Amino acid sequence: MSALTRFKNLSRKLKNISQKSLVKNSLWELLAKAINVACQAAYFTIIVRVLGAENYGAFVGITALAALIFPFANLGSGDILIQQVARDKKVFASYWGNALTIILVTSLLLTLITYFFSPLIFPNITNLPAILSILLADLTGLAMFIVSAKAFMSQNFLRNSSLLQIISTVTKLLAAILLTTFEQPSLLKWSYLYLLSTLITAVISFIWVSKTLGFPKAAPQTIPTMVNEGIYFAIGESAYNVNSDIDKTMLASMATLEATGIYGAAYRLIQVSSIPIYAVLSASYLKFFQEGTKGIEGCLNLTKRLLPFIAIYGVCSLVGLIFFAPWVTYILGDEYQNAIATVRWLAPMPIIGSIQLLLADTLTGAGFQKTRSAIQVTTALGNVGLNFWLIPLYSWKGAVWATLSSDSFRVICLAVAVAWFYIQQKNSEKN
Repeated sequence: MSALTRFKNLSRKLKNISQKSLVKNSLWELLAKAINVACQAAYFTIIVRVLGAENYGAFVGITALAALIFPFANLGSGDILIQQVARDKKVFASYWGNALTIILVTSLLLTLITYFFSPLIFPNITNLPAILSILLADLTGLAMFIVSAKAFMSQNFLRNSSLLQIISTVTKLLAAILLTTFEQPSLLKWSYLYLLSTLITAVISFIWVSKTLGFPKAAPQTIPTMVNEGIYFAIGESAYNVNSDIDKTMLASMATLEATGIYGAAYRLIQVSSIPIYAVLSASYLKFFQEGTKGIEGCLNLTKRLLPFIAIYGVCSLVGLIFFAPWVTYILGDEYQNAIATVRWLAPMPIIGSIQLLLADTLTGAGFQKTRSAIQVTTALGNVGLNFWLIPLYSWKGAVWATLSSDSFRVICLAVAVAWFYIQQKNSEKN
């Protein structure tokens, strides 16, 4: 075989691979995430340096609290939208309208309730207008943006969904740059800019989805059913967020805001390193529902295809974070010296978190969302208990140990559940 023939065969194979929807979607997600990484890195560095460890710690604590409540601000409406439209595109307008209705009612109600109790949760944060602004941004504005991105995902418009992510990050970066123009940057000024950037993204998202896919036409009679189904998604996502964010909320409440800022900065670096993995998982989310029509075996086959990439990247990320850690102070400043040790402790999180999410999506795609939620709630309660015990004794180190322990245990539980349902399906097929 000539070199030219081999080259043509290779080109043909690469073209065939690139035309597969999952690969194309993953590439779009990776491109969007790559741009987001650059913007987030700049945004993150500016905010951390300008606000300082204490104010940044307050911001992290409030956003972490909002993340815990956020799933109930949309009640899984975006996931139900994807689930239903993936099977019948004709129902898009009604589920799009229902999702927006649910978000407007629940997010505003939860914002007011959380704001009312915030002085009890954050005795160290006295700036109530800042708390309200951040809650509005992360409950109402963010919910509108997320459901819009999922609306595009439901129709397999991954390119549009990816572009929305870029718009969201760019607006926050512009807000951070504006903050540097103030003579005395403060948490309050940042909260106003943060709210403005989030609302701008939400409005753009709504208009774009409506003009591209169709304007919302709510069907009030189906909202109760949608809420009943979506509550399981909300519980599962909330439990997942508890494991991801309860440590920062509890640090802000039970330890110092400076410790919260240092831990939050390190955790943010871990999240940035996980972006390529989550891009692939995000692109494959719709595919899990489609494969789920074959039962858990169909979802498990998809999981097996994704696992090698996730495992290899996770190991590379672990090694990279350990060696990268000493450079943290050059990026964030000498005030974050303790973040070096924190990054090294948290280095296993990308591979633990991605395997956990992969197994969880396997259950969801196959219709076992209740089981996923039960596991996430149980391990979340364990995480809360560990944080209550360890944070007063060891500050941020206690938060690290609680996170690693609970996340590892959740991976084991999810793996056991997937294996159990797979065995059940095989046994039923034999009978």
